[in-house]
Amino acid sequence: MKRRPSNFIFFQMVCVSVIWGGTFIAGRVIQPEIPPLLSATVRFLFASISLVLVIILGRLGWKRINKRQLWQIMLLGASGVFIYQILFFYGLQIIPASRAALLVAINPAMIAFISFLLWQEKVSLKKGAGITLCVVGAIILLSDKAPSSDVFMVSKGDLAILGCVVSWGIYTVTGKNVIKEIGALHTVTYAVLFGTLLLIVTSLCLDITLDTVSLFSLKDLVSLGYLGILGSAIAYVWYYQGVSQLGAAGAGAFIALNPLSAVIVGTLFLNEQISTVIFIGGILIVFGILIANKK
Repeated sequence: MKRRPSNFIFFQMVCVSVIWGGTFIAGRVIQPEIPPLLSATVRFLFASISLVLVIILGRLGWKRINKRQLWQIMLLGASGVFIYQILFFYGLQIIPASRAALLVAINPAMIAFISFLLWQEKVSLKKGAGITLCVVGAIILLSDKAPSSDVFMVSKGDLAILGCVVSWGIYTVTGKNVIKEIGALHTVTYAVLFGTLLLIVTSLCLDITLDTVSLFSLKDLVSLGYLGILGSAIAYVWYYQGVSQLGAAGAGAFIALNPLSAVIVGTLFLNEQISTVIFIGGILIVFGILIANKK
């Protein structure tokens, strides 16, 4: 596979972060009456159709995979699509988009931690300091008071988004070998197709009916189209291209930009208020990520 110029990869990864920052807003505006599982299923139906069309119309062919690659792709589909998306939509029904985006910003630290566990990648003093800052920032962020309460608490929404962080860390680290072998596009396509299958089967088992599907408004479908086509099909492929060339930690560092776009858009379009606690926690997380991934 031809190596892209570094400047283009950096620009591409910034675009991914901006797109993903917008996904928190798009997910937040979907009606709370719509089950998170159904939202995730429709999102990835959009993504699956888009990716399959790219391969067919681009005449790129379907690459054969061996048993080891199949198991890895199934893990990617389960972690990066099935588990992540259900937790993502559930969390956004409970907490503001800006808060969710700041929590997801600790992903690079989680990626570094999982890389150490799975591949024994050593953590330098600088990276360790950065990860510590991320953790402190997350603790401060989680200490923010609920809007209608004087009690400091961690909500189910916070826990769901933190579950997203773990799922995405697994998705990033375990996909490195497959990307090198069959390429980012085919890796993402196969993983998305498997994850979508899991979502569909689970939806059918939980008796999601046509009455439930009829709850979707045009705004909901537009949001899910954005989430599926831009936020999943395009951004997932670009992200894995970044992982291929910059490494898991290098590509993961760009997730630090997600909160910036999410907070700006959330403030402008959803009238979400940014408290001092969220601001301080977010600043620590972003600085921690930059320090952890500085060469």
